[in-house]
Amino acid sequence: MTIKKRLFISNILMVIIPAIVSAMVAAICLVIFYLMFNDVVMEWIQAEREMKGTLSIQAYEGLLVGLSVIGFTVLMVLTNRFLSKFVFKRIEHPLAVLSDGVHQISAGNLEHRIVYSESDEFRQICDDFNHMAAHLQASIEEVQKNERNRKELLSGISHDLRSPLTSIKAFVEGLQDGVAATPEARRAYLEVVRKKTDDIISMVSQLFLYSKMDMGNYPLSPERLDIGKELSDFAAASREEYSANGLAIEITELPAGRYIYADPMQLRSVFSNILSNSAKYKNKAMAAAAISCESQDGMIRMRFEDDGPGVPGDTLPKLFEAFFRGDPSRNNPNQGSGLGLAITQKAVERMNGRIYAQNIAQGGLRIIVEIPAMEDTP
Repeated sequence: MTIKKRLFISNILMVIIPAIVSAMVAAICLVIFYLMFNDVVMEWIQAEREMKGTLSIQAYEGLLVGLSVIGFTVLMVLTNRFLSKFVFKRIEHPLAVLSDGVHQISAGNLEHRIVYSESDEFRQICDDFNHMAAHLQASIEEVQKNERNRKELLSGISHDLRSPLTSIKAFVEGLQDGVAATPEARRAYLEVVRKKTDDIISMVSQLFLYSKMDMGNYPLSPERLDIGKELSDFAAASREEYSANGLAIEITELPAGRYIYADPMQLRSVFSNILSNSAKYKNKAMAAAAISCESQDGMIRMRFEDDGPGVPGDTLPKLFEAFFRGDPSRNNPNQGSGLGLAITQKAVERMNGRIYAQNIAQGGLRIIVEIPAMEDTP
């Protein structure tokens, strides 16, 4: 029963109960009085008639009315106290539950949730409190995650910039000290400096792109794209380049006439980053990557499977974090900046899709990209 109904009923009973009880008590008293003192009453009436009584019937009636009023008032007070407890007992408990919940949240116990099963006005308040607590917990966890990512980002930048800068400094000092005595040696030293400078420029460019995408400032020019054609065109254009880097690309399955709404440049960047990751971490002279695509449940699902070493199961969720590498010691900066898959994830999310990775049972890594499909007809 809701509190509003309880208050309505209690207000009615607060009048009805004293009235009924007073009327019953008065009736009972009158009956008893007249049964026990009928002769006396008759003498009072006779005396009243003869004006001989010392106390009139009206006085006794007034006394009886006064006692009835006093009794009614006492009953009103007692009924009010009883009904107040009846109503406020249903208010005090949920208020105590809510108060305890507030204290739990303020003390930092963000996992606390209120359990309230009554079907009254406090049910919605308790549900709203739980939603608020869950939202607050998610917000704080997101802030903590962003803070950890910021620290890891700064650590990653520092580490990945230090290596090429140290090499540049060493080779420049070698040139200054005359270590490279011949023109060929000097050209070799300058070539190393050029490559390391290119590495830094590439890293800074990727970092700049990642930051713009993270802030949502990266421009988009989405179009209606035939996903099968986009994949086959990309494979045809880049197959020789990846083959030269030791990765053979094969397309095993493509849907016909299935469309997505995406920026073509960002979509090709997604393909490139995924396959470049397979090429960088291959463990054989010539590795293979298979691309397949299917349409299911309103989604376009693309699979990129390689036969590389895979990723330890506990690190799979971290694969798309900035500056993450499967090499915990980060001793091989030549394998890239660690931003490629992080940029890929942000690009896919901007297409209203998602990306995730799985280890293949027979060895290798499978990266799956899911993007909402469009209608078949233009």
